[in-house]
Amino acid sequence: MKEILILIQVILVILNIFGLPGNVLSAIPPFLLIFIGKLTWSYFFIILVLIIIGEVCEFLSSYLSGKYFGMSKKSIYFSMIFAIILGILMAPLMFGLGALIGAFLGAFLGTFIFEVISTRNFWLSLKRGFISLFGKITGTIIKLSIGLYCVYLTFIHG
Repeated sequence: MKEILILIQVILVILNIFGLPGNVLSAIPPFLLIFIGKLTWSYFFIILVLIIIGEVCEFLSSYLSGKYFGMSKKSIYFSMIFAIILGILMAPLMFGLGALIGAFLGAFLGTFIFEVISTRNFWLSLKRGFISLFGKITGTIIKLSIGLYCVYLTFIHG
């Protein structure tokens, strides 16, 4: 049973690649392991804290990279909104991989479009669009890494 739940946890963490909240969902298998006596509450809370840290890191990666390069809060929010919308709209494409492409493309386009409208400077908008894309990719990698570490903790201590 433990092995099946850990395999489910791995699959849920991989959902991060498709722009879905995989780390949040991946807390379910460790929670179930508590009730079959394979994991303690203390390790579950460590996993839960790491999941929260992963979510915060993903947000901060986009936000701080944008602020560092002079993007307004509105531009950063447009990036996040476009990432969610395009991630959802493109999810059916390429067996779900379209969600990842949509989220990354949305981060770029949201910033680029807002910056072009607000600054009227194409090259600056293009630069900030790529910065937003980089922040989104970095945040996704960090979140995925933390999720995989949570799987490791579940495997070792479960």
